[in-house]
Amino acid sequence: MMRILSVALLASLLLAAPAHAVDCDNATTQAQMTQCAADMYSEADKLLNQTYKDVMAKLEPARQKALKQSQRDWIKYRDSHCKAESSQMLGGSMYGTVLNSCLAETTTARTEKLKEMGK
Repeated sequence: MMRILSVALLASLLLAAPAHAVDCDNATTQAQMTQCAADMYSEADKLLNQTYKDVMAKLEPARQKALKQSQRDWIKYRDSHCKAESSQMLGGSMYGTVLNSCLAETTTARTEKLKEMGK
């Protein structure tokens, strides 16, 4: 019983510890590279979502409906495309890096297309 409590206490302390930011310019381990790729994708996704909202606000209802469907279709494409592109790494330590890099790159390209639509 005491051992279970000790393990639970240690686990809670580890989970409560602040996360250390990864210096992506100097990432050397696979874990760091994967974290950087995930962070890049997260930022790209935030920008995509904001751009989508901005463009939607400029469009008349018929174009909003078309863009909404297009965006849904594009998300399915992006996810499927990046899973296929990273599938050669499935089960390996580089899988997350390759997947997130693809998601970031594809999302950034879509953001640029959306910006063009909003002009």
